[in-house]
Amino acid sequence: MKSCSNGGMSPSNSTGKSSFSNTAPASFQILAGATRDTTVWLTTHRQADGDGLACEAAFAAALRSQGINFKTINFEAPGTKYQFLFDDTSGQPVPVTIFDPDFAPKKPDLIVVFDTNDMRLLEPLSSWANEHGVPRLIIDHHEELPASIASSLTETWVDKKAASSGEVLLSLLDQLGWTIDSSIATRLYASLVFDTQNFRFIRASANSHTIAARLLPLVKDPERIHEYLLANLTPSKLGFMAQGLSRMRIEAEGRLAVVVLERDIFHRYGADPSDSGDVVDMALNVHSVKIAMLLREEAPGRWKVSLRSKKGFSVLEAAENVFGGGHRNAAGATVTWESLATKTNAAPDPSASNLPVAIEARLKPLLLEEIRRNM
Repeated sequence: MKSCSNGGMSPSNSTGKSSFSNTAPASFQILAGATRDTTVWLTTHRQADGDGLACEAAFAAALRSQGINFKTINFEAPGTKYQFLFDDTSGQPVPVTIFDPDFAPKKPDLIVVFDTNDMRLLEPLSSWANEHGVPRLIIDHHEELPASIASSLTETWVDKKAASSGEVLLSLLDQLGWTIDSSIATRLYASLVFDTQNFRFIRASANSHTIAARLLPLVKDPERIHEYLLANLTPSKLGFMAQGLSRMRIEAEGRLAVVVLERDIFHRYGADPSDSGDVVDMALNVHSVKIAMLLREEAPGRWKVSLRSKKGFSVLEAAENVFGGGHRNAAGATVTWESLATKTNAAPDPSASNLPVAIEARLKPLLLEEIRRNM
């Protein structure tokens, strides 16, 4: 399968410059010619967010409407605030399966990947798909990574001008000629609301608003979507955020925010790991801050790094420096002593408590240099 891109296509116009049948011919043939024996898997990156999850649920509803077998394969259960995308309040339920290569699943005809083109964020599923020769279709709106990272089994339907992957998915559904019903529209609208942060980040284009206007007549209770995604505070979550923000350090003359969260904070407030995203986003809302870094303890000796930046500042290079990925304004990595030692050529430190300090020491110079270079 040839790896392709359609960076010039317009997600609001199904007659745009690029044709799905030409840009991703193998994927088009599978989807357009699907029979009752065809099976499509849907997935998104680890630590999935509202854009990728909403696209999964929307495309699941579309496949179901066409009588095509599907399975949603993720690496962890959806965060609490995203569960509505998969339950029966926004259409028929969409079950989510946690990928387990040891279970020896029957390989699908196609895997559709949403909201990332970095196959490292799909491990071990990516390696399993390569081993079993399963083709993949990437639906995304981020900068494409070097071809060496992608597999020869992948095709891409990417619009870097789109503000969400939901917009890109809509353009694909239009080109397939599939009807957009209420269940699909509700989930696509959720993708737009989440990734534009209530239409705040629209990449200087009216396109997101145009698509929202098209979807809204079909959307079930749009106010509820905004509440689930953006107004989901509970007393316990508010306590968690207060604790998280109280640990925030503002450095580099107000331009860099750093937050370190140990596991006990999540246990104390019953917080979901995805709630840490609200903390790092709040840190970036500080007017002077250009880059925010959050370190979250996942397990003893393993920490999750989340990086966010404002327009004009990139955090992708810093994430890649610790074997992570993402895109310019939102990136991350999972770091252990072993992975950090690989980068620093140092022996692993047996004291897990020092790992966040070592991560900061590795990443802060890179982030500060990015700030200085672009101020």
